[in-house]
Amino acid sequence: MNDRGSGVAGRILAAMLMATTVLGGSLMTGSLVMAQEAGYDIPPGAFNTVLAAFGRQSNLQLAYDPALAVGKTSPGLSAPATPDAALTALLQGTGLSFAFTAPGVVTITGLAAGEADTGGIMLGTIVLYGDRTTNVLGESRSSVAVVTGEPAAAPAPTAVRDAFRQMGNVSAGDWLESGFVIRGVNSEGLVPGAAGAPLASLYIDGVQQTVNAVRRGTRSFFDVEQLEVYRGPQSTLSGRAALAGAMYLRTKDPEFARSGEVMLSYGSDNHRRAGVAFGDTLGPNLAYRVSAEWSEKESDLDYRSYRRFDSYDDFITDDYYAIRGKLLWLPTGDDTTRVLLSYARSYDSPTYNDVAGPLWTTGAPGYDARRGDIWGVLTPEPYASMVGQLPAFAEMRDTTVDNFGVEISHNLNGNLRLTALTGISRSVTDRDSINYGTAGEFLQTTGQFTQKTISQEFRLNYDDGVGLKWVTGIYAGRSDNDAWRESMLLSFDQSRNEADITNVALFGEATWEFAPGWSVIGGGRIDWISQKQMAWVASNGTVTADNSSRFEDTVFLPKLGLEYAFAEDQTVSLIYQEGYRPGGSAILAASGTVYDYDAEYAKNLELAWRGSFMDDRLILAANVFWQDWRDQQVEVLVDPSNPSGDSYIANAGKSESHGAELEMSWAASDQLSLFSSVGLLKTKFTDFNLVGYGDYSGLPFPNAPEQSIALGFRWTGTNGFFGAASAKYTGSSMSRLEQGTARPVDLSSYTTVDAEFGYQWNQTRLTAYATNLFDTEYYLYEAGPGVMATLGDRREVGLRLDHRF
Repeated sequence: MNDRGSGVAGRILAAMLMATTVLGGSLMTGSLVMAQEAGYDIPPGAFNTVLAAFGRQSNLQLAYDPALAVGKTSPGLSAPATPDAALTALLQGTGLSFAFTAPGVVTITGLAAGEADTGGIMLGTIVLYGDRTTNVLGESRSSVAVVTGEPAAAPAPTAVRDAFRQMGNVSAGDWLESGFVIRGVNSEGLVPGAAGAPLASLYIDGVQQTVNAVRRGTRSFFDVEQLEVYRGPQSTLSGRAALAGAMYLRTKDPEFARSGEVMLSYGSDNHRRAGVAFGDTLGPNLAYRVSAEWSEKESDLDYRSYRRFDSYDDFITDDYYAIRGKLLWLPTGDDTTRVLLSYARSYDSPTYNDVAGPLWTTGAPGYDARRGDIWGVLTPEPYASMVGQLPAFAEMRDTTVDNFGVEISHNLNGNLRLTALTGISRSVTDRDSINYGTAGEFLQTTGQFTQKTISQEFRLNYDDGVGLKWVTGIYAGRSDNDAWRESMLLSFDQSRNEADITNVALFGEATWEFAPGWSVIGGGRIDWISQKQMAWVASNGTVTADNSSRFEDTVFLPKLGLEYAFAEDQTVSLIYQEGYRPGGSAILAASGTVYDYDAEYAKNLELAWRGSFMDDRLILAANVFWQDWRDQQVEVLVDPSNPSGDSYIANAGKSESHGAELEMSWAASDQLSLFSSVGLLKTKFTDFNLVGYGDYSGLPFPNAPEQSIALGFRWTGTNGFFGAASAKYTGSSMSRLEQGTARPVDLSSYTTVDAEFGYQWNQTRLTAYATNLFDTEYYLYEAGPGVMATLGDRREVGLRLDHRF
């Protein structure tokens, strides 16, 4: 069934299944209620949440099938209106209609009267959580890609990485030990681990994530409201400074109505998934929502020489689980004050996709054999001659993440809103070699990373409704990173490392309409950072390093722009802003030597256009950007001939990038919606010459394809059947920069297709799905060529059953 019902039969069935939810208090007669005008203050948001606010503020009972609200949003309302006019505004773009069916009772049903004759539907309003200047997608100047949990087009994603396949100039990292890529720049930059200061930040329900939580623990898309990816510097609006961009994952908030979902799924490689979510009220002002998801999948790679180890089954099994809980409290009984508490815990132990190539070592069978036991019988020289097989280099890493957040917002008056965000994220990553703990094994390693991020933000948003809007706030954050490792290889080595980073910032941005249609934008950020590091290293019981270092820095980042609204739904803006990643002081582990490295800067100039057509059924957004980078931070080996030796952070001259993004959403009819996302990118190191690396000047950024084009559709029939498909083309790119490699391998372009087809009856849906439908083989990384490669996701087909209530 489509979201609006299925003709007369659909409306009759919806009426038979209707669940009545009490959202108001005193009852009035229908005629009096329709005529009485009142002031409403209902922000845009999820449809159930908006209806709940309307019920409280109007003292009406709302009767509707909860399934009608699934996946819908409302533009909200902040103005005096009669209940009749208020509901008309709140239901705009949802395809729903209403009627006063009893004294003080409003019934909401499927197909809006008269809309079937138009041959189309409106897309509705997408609410943003990450853009602090607006909460409406069409008003954001940022180049933002949004994928909702219930997408208007394309197959529903099951993981965050799936959502990237619907975005231009956005992709996953080339390895498990890396982040996500925006405009050809990894969230960790060219420094694995990001030295505690990533180039792009990830927030889950407002909680800033640690580096390892981004690598593992950010997987689930079950019970998710939406994912937002902001391309380009994000410095003047909130949170920590993010030079490359930011990503916001928002899970579903509690609603003042009972709702829930159960999901079961089975796919290729014995991939089993299960999820459950439930929410309800605890009182007139208190609501909750809890959810849990579990996933397990077996690797399709060949690890035959690892079978003798006790940890073999764990090594080849991809495990994941997540549990979440949210509590929403409205102390005043309406949205004047909102207190939202959240807690989540996840465990993530993904499998690696690295395979040996024909030149990995003598006798290696080649990529087609998909041999993943590269440190087993395939151990290359010189290690094979020295110690034979070396499975200690095959690490098992699993991460447990705990997130706690408090979000408090309060309307000080009709124009001014105060928001306070508190977040705590703690990740613990265990790193044992696959042979660790197996009897008789001598050469092995063990260790652990513990990372903790605490952040506090206070923000004021002002909008006078006639031409002046501003946001200002203060951010304070602290990151504590601890690591230890013990290895028994050619010697018994022990190490401990600590890094503490404190960051305080003042930020702000204002928009002033100085003439009809013309607005000026100005903002800035003052950022202060303090860093402290400690390193302790011992070899065979002898301490070789025991030292500490400190570093402080303060910078100012400006933003300036101009915007012109040349039609009611057409705006264009030109904005200049700067971003940076702080420098620091670090320690060479082997010798204990302290050294400094400089901050990394970028200047960004961006032209943006937003347009809405065909009564909001066609939405277009385009951004063109130019970015100049200076002093990029790069991790460099002290001894290029020893890939497992000490490394340090250096600054690598200058580089530049430019490109564009185009986003399109089109509700072509009641049954068919389409989307496209186009990313164009050109990158180049203009001055990059490092000892041990060579001269990379003139080469592009690694993993920065010049084209990434996504297309998709979703069709919903009138008889319960539905289908969706999407395709993403990723152009060729250069593989990872590595010392001793004059020219990294060029990775070929590829196209993947995802599809689903199913049937929905009542509130239950059965879906047959396929990811990478044509089993396209592609590499995310290759060394050599022909030495080693990281495979992209292979084809998976399966069935998924969802039931919502």
